[in-house]
Amino acid sequence: MFSFRSKKEKPVVKSLCSIADPNAPFNYVEAYKMLCTNIEFLRATQKCKNIMTTSTLANEGKTNISVNLALTLSGYNKSVCLVECDLRRPTIHRYIASNKNSYGLTNVLKGQVELSSVLHKVSGTKMSILLAGSIPPNPSELLSSPNMKKLVDDLEERFDYVIYDTPPVFLVTDAAALGKYMDGAVFVIKHNSTEKGIVIQAKKNLESAGVKILGAIYSTYSTKSSGSYSNYSKYNYYDYYSIPDSEGTSGASHSNTPNSRHSTSRKHADDDDVVEV
Repeated sequence: MFSFRSKKEKPVVKSLCSIADPNAPFNYVEAYKMLCTNIEFLRATQKCKNIMTTSTLANEGKTNISVNLALTLSGYNKSVCLVECDLRRPTIHRYIASNKNSYGLTNVLKGQVELSSVLHKVSGTKMSILLAGSIPPNPSELLSSPNMKKLVDDLEERFDYVIYDTPPVFLVTDAAALGKYMDGAVFVIKHNSTEKGIVIQAKKNLESAGVKILGAIYSTYSTKSSGSYSNYSKYNYYDYYSIPDSEGTSGASHSNTPNSRHSTSRKHADDDDVVEV
């Protein structure tokens, strides 16, 4: 089972729908490998180190995809940093023994701590995590600030890849604000759920902000004919953006890759057991 570990090797408190799970289906793992291969091909022809993941709405599987993308890239002997940029409702702290208000990105941007002191190393990998930190009153302003640009440049020097997990682009401006510092965006779309018009508008919002879209990933892809995938795992997403509750099967696939799949369900945001595997 994939697990986050802090520098002090604190115990895991939550789990993800992880490619490192020994019970993960072969095609599930291979889909992420193909996604990473496509990114490596892109990097051969263009700058592609700072990648943001975003979606149209909440509950589209974006954070799970961000983590597995970062983990898979690290498996290719690449140093990778996953940066939690959902400063309105951070969740990744729940997957390690860390308090919601632990120092992280916002505290670095405010000059309260040094970057090196708040990078969490994932045990047994070349992957690190920068949590969101204290929740600020002005997320968009922080993410578009000169200090954020300095941080992006610093992380770019330290790591082969930096994955920025950002909020849904259709509902808040945070992703678009950060996008000007990114090499490109991976756009997560909930298959057979998110309305086409909303997806198109979200895409326009990114492009208007000068964000280059590297490609799209389907989540909640139909698994009726895929047998073992349908019961592989469950994960939840906070109801912070007021999206109606929904259930369905879920997964990730790049436009040029096989499909990886897992099923989703949701709970109230106050539930302690946010993610189940």
